[in-house]
Amino acid sequence: MKIISIFVLVLLSSCAASVSSDVVFEEFSYGEHKNQKIDFYPGKTNKVLVWIHGGGWIFSGKRETRWIRRLGRYFKVNEDVNIFSIGYRYGRNTAPQAADDVLCAYQAIANEIEVRGLSKDDVTIMGLSAGGHLALLAGFKNSGDLSFPCKASIKPKAIINFFGIVDIEDNFNFLKENRPWLNYINIWVPPDKSIKEISTKYSPIQYLHQDIPKIVTVHGTDDALVPYRQALMLEEALPEKNILITVDGGEHWRFTDEEHSAIKKQIDEFMIEEVWNK
Repeated sequence: MKIISIFVLVLLSSCAASVSSDVVFEEFSYGEHKNQKIDFYPGKTNKVLVWIHGGGWIFSGKRETRWIRRLGRYFKVNEDVNIFSIGYRYGRNTAPQAADDVLCAYQAIANEIEVRGLSKDDVTIMGLSAGGHLALLAGFKNSGDLSFPCKASIKPKAIINFFGIVDIEDNFNFLKENRPWLNYINIWVPPDKSIKEISTKYSPIQYLHQDIPKIVTVHGTDDALVPYRQALMLEEALPEKNILITVDGGEHWRFTDEEHSAIKKQIDEFMIEEVWNK
């Protein structure tokens, strides 16, 4: 555990928050905690992208350089789409705060969409890693008829999932066997809760239904943090809803520039044909 703690602290200290001075955005709160805030980057159309950063639910933040750059590879702020970037509570023994926060943040974003006169029919949720898990969870739960606290008034039209966790317990078992020194799920779940309990309530695979929006899933076959079998699990469960982009030999975000360009082209085509209907 000490090794993991040091590793996390190094990661935290190496990722300074950064937003370019020429970027236009505003921040608003959806709760009382300092991390329960959302950044809104206005765009030139009425279309909406909800962005959720990663970090294993245990570290990071919405304005850290890595997440701004990773978002920017696929969607530039202050260009076409209006972007809502969600901040949420994270850290050791904080489960399931990140998941509960994102559900309430999406509800707050739905309200903002209505107030700002943005399109309620063109909402896409996108996330990476733990953010991919949160994007899938928010998208699945808010597109069905399930009633739960913070249920949003707007159903998302699409989800872009970069190597998100689909089944928490299965991912935990993979890490336990292959990377026990970096089992971030074990760090996230507090001692008074079981992995199975959190997995049953917060795994996207538990919320399958016929009205789930279209999904693009991007996953590398050599991912050592979220195994490729998580993507295959989603593909098997939702073959007609999920477009799986497999990066042969790809690791956790460690794709080449050429691979990123090819992925972006496929995502752009998906957005034009399936979401924006241009």
